Amino acid sequence: MKSYRKINNITGWVIFAVSAVTYLLTLEPTASLWDCGEFIASSYKLEIGHPPGNPVFMVIARFFTLFAGGNVSTVAIMVNAMSALASAFTILFLFWTITHLARKLIIGNGDSTPGRIMAVMAAGATGALAFTFSDSFWFSAVEGEVYATSSFFTAVVFWAILKWEDVADEPHADKWIILIAYLMGLSIGVHLLNLLTLPGIVLVYYFRKFEFSWKGFLISLGISAVLLSLLMYGIMPGLVTISAKLDIFSRNTLGLPLNSGLIFHFILLIVTFILAVRMTIISNDRTRISVFAAAAFFLSGIWVISGSAFLNIVLLGSVIFLAWYLAGRYKVVLNTILTAVMVILIGYSAIAIIVIRSSAQPPLNENQPDNPFSLLYFLNREQYGQRPLFRGAYYNAPVIDYEDGKPKYSIEDGKYKITAYNLETIHDTRFITLFPRMWSDQPDHARVYQEWGKIKGVPVTVTDRSGEKKLVRKPTFRENLRFMFTYQFGYMYFRYFLWNFSGKQNDTQGTGGALNGNWITGIRFLDEPRVGTSDLPPGMKDDTSRNKYFLLPFILGVVGIFYQLNRDIKNWSIILLLFLMTGVAIVFYLNQYPNQPRERDYAYTGSFYFYAVWIGLGVLAIFEAARKIAGEKTAAIACGIVCLLAVPAVMASENWKDHDRSGRYLARDVAFNYLNSCAKDAILFTNGDNDTFPLWYAQEVEGVRTDIRVCNLMLLNTDWYINQMKWKTNESDPLPVSLPARKYYDGVNNQVFIVEKTKDPVDIKTVIDFVNSDNKSTKVQVSATELLDIIPARTIRIPVDREKVLASGTVKPEDADKIVPWIDIKLTKSSILKSQLIVMDILANNNWERPIYYVTGYHDDALGLEEYFQYEGLAYRLVPIKSEARSWIDYGRVDPDILYDNVMNKFVWGGANNRKVNLDYNHIRTLMVVKARLVYARLAKELAARGDREMAASVIDRCMEVLPPDRFPYDPYFPELIEAALKAGASDKAEEMTRAFTAYYYARLDYFLKQKPYIISSAEYEIQSAIQYVSKVAGFCIENGQPALGAEIQERIGKYFSDYSSAEGIGIE
Repeated sequence: MKSYRKINNITGWVIFAVSAVTYLLTLEPTASLWDCGEFIASSYKLEIGHPPGNPVFMVIARFFTLFAGGNVSTVAIMVNAMSALASAFTILFLFWTITHLARKLIIGNGDSTPGRIMAVMAAGATGALAFTFSDSFWFSAVEGEVYATSSFFTAVVFWAILKWEDVADEPHADKWIILIAYLMGLSIGVHLLNLLTLPGIVLVYYFRKFEFSWKGFLISLGISAVLLSLLMYGIMPGLVTISAKLDIFSRNTLGLPLNSGLIFHFILLIVTFILAVRMTIISNDRTRISVFAAAAFFLSGIWVISGSAFLNIVLLGSVIFLAWYLAGRYKVVLNTILTAVMVILIGYSAIAIIVIRSSAQPPLNENQPDNPFSLLYFLNREQYGQRPLFRGAYYNAPVIDYEDGKPKYSIEDGKYKITAYNLETIHDTRFITLFPRMWSDQPDHARVYQEWGKIKGVPVTVTDRSGEKKLVRKPTFRENLRFMFTYQFGYMYFRYFLWNFSGKQNDTQGTGGALNGNWITGIRFLDEPRVGTSDLPPGMKDDTSRNKYFLLPFILGVVGIFYQLNRDIKNWSIILLLFLMTGVAIVFYLNQYPNQPRERDYAYTGSFYFYAVWIGLGVLAIFEAARKIAGEKTAAIACGIVCLLAVPAVMASENWKDHDRSGRYLARDVAFNYLNSCAKDAILFTNGDNDTFPLWYAQEVEGVRTDIRVCNLMLLNTDWYINQMKWKTNESDPLPVSLPARKYYDGVNNQVFIVEKTKDPVDIKTVIDFVNSDNKSTKVQVSATELLDIIPARTIRIPVDREKVLASGTVKPEDADKIVPWIDIKLTKSSILKSQLIVMDILANNNWERPIYYVTGYHDDALGLEEYFQYEGLAYRLVPIKSEARSWIDYGRVDPDILYDNVMNKFVWGGANNRKVNLDYNHIRTLMVVKARLVYARLAKELAARGDREMAASVIDRCMEVLPPDRFPYDPYFPELIEAALKAGASDKAEEMTRAFTAYYYARLDYFLKQKPYIISSAEYEIQSAIQYVSKVAGFCIENGQPALGAEIQERIGKYFSDYSSAEGIGIE
């Protein structure tokens, strides 16, 4: 056995080394897209990221950033390296988990022959390396996100319970249980996914300590569900709830400083748990022991699990009874429980970091959780709203009324006050159902519900709030379940599962069609009926994210499932439970709405982890068959080599090309380009995550343009964010927001209605003063006790100080004659959102002193100001010069001098033209979202228009150099670049670009139009876009001195349109 342990340990560390080297070689050297920039920034300066916070991740990552020394450009790679090492340790513990289970199957307590030991090692290596090279896990392993560290905690706690299983009958074995409890407490500060291992841990304990019976098995499952609920819905929010109650008493009643109640609760909790644990050791007085134990459980908040006072009292009574009962006969058990809860709380106490750092008012301070109430809102993720789980309304349920829910406390005049209530919607009860899976009332979500649920519904006559009767088709429960199984379980889980163990079509986000984001096998007769023929066109054929594993990992896993089922049903049931808990159970709990902002496969890596266990055990099944033909040693070597080559080697060779992020700096560089597009001390309005998080990283970590205030318009709907915009941050002065906090508390002025008191334009400052006034004449009365603020006009006028805009550089002297005396905002809807109100407040009080930029236009917060935008880089500057918008592409005037300096001298594109650097879908999409090519095209056209044709041609050359089509595929903005070349007189260049562009789309159209009707229907957007883009180029050619080329293109594209119009199932008339 010692020999086995030595071999097992050495082999495990070899597998660790392989995975660590793999991840470190393919590491992204800087911040990635999505949440990574925020995580790295918050870790580097211990700032507060988005709810529910990740304090343990943050502290560990901060430790790794110390190795960057004074070089801030290497901070990100240090955090990414942390993820790589956490992932490698995950693989190490996976290897040891597989070998633990495999040893039970073919070695047991004896028979440790060399052949069997080799077979066990082969099983562990195959399963662990299969997971190493799996798509979803590898993706998380090379970026600074929480999922790699979360996977590490999942792996280590399950390995720990298997270590306990080995020594369960020895003295002090329960130290492993205490270690698991502590690790679980810590893991809450990374991600909650780790807690889902709890049911599996309970089953391991049950099978090891008790004889099997179905009753005992079901009771164990019930206990695991209770423990999970007490942890997630009891201790986690309950602990902070008690602190909040004590803090409101200490502040409002006793007049003590804020957070005094929290500190008192924290100290009392520590003392009580120490005494309670001590009493179980030194005392035999049942009453004394039970009193201290009950007090400890009370202060832990484990009983505060519901909004129902009655249920909480019942739970508290149960906890007190349990303490009394165990204090009598089972002191050791009570000691273990108390110690376990205590170490969970020690791990969970990392949330104190959130309060401490938030109180220091760092630049990133999401939700500002600097007191127990705001911390509770933060931990409960109230910013994101609630999703119904067991009971709720269908998406098309008529709204009957609204009512006040839980109160929201804010600090006003130094005391806690109720400033608003959560608004709860009352729906028609006929539309309430159990397990509502189709619940979101967004119109684009309703379309997907109808498509995937195949909804016919049942007709229900309803009366809307205006009193009008109408017929609504209520979905049936069967249709509700159909959506759950086909979309939520099928498309949003099983598709991801097969990405990892069968193959992946591409990394373009899937929406249900045949062209993008599907699973494939690499076997033509299985793939072609679903996703089209294999003779792929440009842009699809050379997609590095097209990975084929020929179902080999999936098949080996299935073999492992049946092999373990037949040999060791107890451990099979444990792995099955964990596979389901970290997979379909998460799907059920999340109850996701359709059209998610991104693919969500990273949330299910725990499930893929446990499937990899079966992949490893599948090797043993093959070994068992092979040893009947050859000797054990020969069979073990042969099976090991064949399985390693067939599964991990194939996965590594297929996945390396699209998981290698080395050398890619695009996310960071786009952030640099955004910031360097702006003048000094600018205000930059951004929108989504990828507009904002990389900018936060650039400013907070690398110190780029900290004079600029980045203002996220989505977050500007929250009171805490508006408060922070009124702080000085880094080198950026506060934003000029004049409205007091009482006017934008959560629940106040979330929506401000427009009540037109005059048809004339009203000065924007007058409007803000009107909203700020407490005079009843400035309100509208909606009930006997409720008055609402209103906007008194539809035309809001921003006056222009001509001298100030010239002096500040907002307008150049040569453009002075173009300055307008005012800018009018036209409000066309019935109301505006809080974010729009605050933007108007900023515009009213800025007085043209600080430059104002938007990353894009044509959204509500732009307030219809696009005609006054000036294109200076990736951002649009607000200027008092009107220019007609030609299209959604071509709006805002261009300042060619500023834009030329930016694109030719300042902008960098993070290796976009380096053929050794992988550009995935998200980065290509980012280049399109920021309109990278359009920047060059509009500049070149503007230069050509003023006669600088050579400069225009050089701009086009630069664009083709830094954003070549073989790296950054043709997009909607490339025709604009062709038009720019034509206008610049670069006819040969324009023709070369045109022929390459049209050839690309001709090949795609040829491919799409020969497919089956289902595929053609899925490709409608791509077909219509190709026809539109090519037709646009033809028009540009005809308009700019290339009529023959234009006519040639028109003739061919006309044929494609004819073929498309007559295609079966399309029905264009």
